[in-house]
Amino acid sequence: MSTNVWNDQISAAGIDGFNFWKSQSIAKQLDQIVRKKLMDQKQQNINFENALSHMIKMRQFLSNPNNILGSDYTKHGEIAEHLEVNVRNAWVVLQGQKEVATFDGVNRTAPEDFILDNVKYQSKFVNGSNNTLKHVLAHFRKYQDKSMNYSIPKDQYQVIEATKSGNPPHYLNEKSVRAILQKIEEIECETGQSFQSVVKPSISKYSETELGRVGGTVSKHQDQLVDENQRIQDKIEQKARERIKFTEANKGPSIREGSKITVTSATITASLNTITIIYRKVKDGKKIQDFEMNDWKEIGLSPVKVSIKGGVTSGTIYTLTNLTSLSAPFAGAVASATMGLTSLMADLKKNQITMDDFVTQGQILCLEAGIAATGGAIGQMLIPIPVLGSIIGTVTANFVWGYAQDKLGAREQELKKILDTYTQSILSKVDTAYKDIISKINTAYAHYNSLLDAAFNVNANSAVLAAASVDLALELCVHKSKILKNDDDLEAFFLV
Repeated sequence: MSTNVWNDQISAAGIDGFNFWKSQSIAKQLDQIVRKKLMDQKQQNINFENALSHMIKMRQFLSNPNNILGSDYTKHGEIAEHLEVNVRNAWVVLQGQKEVATFDGVNRTAPEDFILDNVKYQSKFVNGSNNTLKHVLAHFRKYQDKSMNYSIPKDQYQVIEATKSGNPPHYLNEKSVRAILQKIEEIECETGQSFQSVVKPSISKYSETELGRVGGTVSKHQDQLVDENQRIQDKIEQKARERIKFTEANKGPSIREGSKITVTSATITASLNTITIIYRKVKDGKKIQDFEMNDWKEIGLSPVKVSIKGGVTSGTIYTLTNLTSLSAPFAGAVASATMGLTSLMADLKKNQITMDDFVTQGQILCLEAGIAATGGAIGQMLIPIPVLGSIIGTVTANFVWGYAQDKLGAREQELKKILDTYTQSILSKVDTAYKDIISKINTAYAHYNSLLDAAFNVNANSAVLAAASVDLALELCVHKSKILKNDDDLEAFFLV
């Protein structure tokens, strides 16, 4: 048997380790997603409180009308200024940004009323669009400050823009339209700037700033802030759900990941000691089914502890482990056997080995898969040593036939005859014990599969899934203290 069959392979344990690391990594990612969501929600709560603080400032300002400049008919002017500063700041801090408007450094009777985005603003809230433009023009002529902008009622700005574009409201007569257009022309001529560059729309309509209505205006803005905050919180929650869904989707295997493992995995030389000993014994004339206790001890296999050291290509083991229900050692052994049998098949077709050599060496190559297939029963001492060789011999013979079937052409019947004779000779000796052992193995696999199916049934409700998960954990010998059995356990796990 050529030893190059085992070259350039990596251990199944390495891929098993990768899968464990991957599950741990995904769990860590999910934990980070939850933590980030909680942090984002906490920060948004702070942002919302800061936004509401500006609404509180606005209500405090309105709570003492006697301190507002002007008569009952003109107080809306200063009210508009405070709405402009506080409402604008409330909206930006709700988004986690810095305040954009301020009264700091502005004298109450200064030419400017407030600072917005580092630009001086004079607020002009006068009844009637033409009258507002008249006051804007008068203020500019007095101070000649081309760095200053003017804030006017939002509804009046819309009227002016419509008039400027040739679509004035139906209630404006021709004289009013001409007056508005004239004021626009004068503002642009004297400031040297476009109308839109000098005059800006306020966040408020004229009527919204009046003393008897401004309370409702503040409530309206506050309600809008509440709605927007909820939208942001919902977005945080939705984003977290999408990230969790995406991360959980990565639990499954991917071709790209499998390729990456194949390319980057370090090569670990497979241990040939076990195979060498078995091969030597077989060449000396002792069949696997006739191995005794001392033979198994020399090989390194005892009924108490089973150690599988088969090496396989990382790409194959990744696929078998993740796309089927095979365990890593068993999948590794299957992949190794397949590679070895491919080489033996080539030697057989070239008549470099006989059919008997193909069967014997093929069984040895498949030995690890045979041991892995019955490993659980061996570890639990369900298979008595006297029949261990017979059970493994039958399994390995099945592996050889499963691979060689339909590949040998005319010589297929020759191989089948040899394997059938070999298998029948074994079964005639251990038929009862064999059936009992295989039955126990199948029962064990069915038991675990039923637990897994119940624990990961996406169609079951949360209560059923939780109970099934607890059953699975107990069956896998997880300590009761480490099992999350209810919402209280889950909360304690994340918050403690």
